[in-house]
Amino acid sequence: MAICKKCGARKRRWPRSCPRCRHGSDRAETAVDAAEFAVETGLLGWIGRGVMAAVRLVVRALT
Repeated sequence: MAICKKCGARKRRWPRSCPRCRHGSDRAETAVDAAEFAVETGLLGWIGRGVMAAVRLVVRALT
């Protein structure tokens, strides 16, 4: 068992939030934050271009 940094209660293992104060990482919130950051910075477009380039290389290698 881990100890919550905010309230000192015993909590489940990382990355679960504390059952008493709900402090800790929440996967859904983390995913939303990461998606918002990717959209704001334009990383989504770069990731898409990189994936497409990798797919083209694989197709060229196989044909």
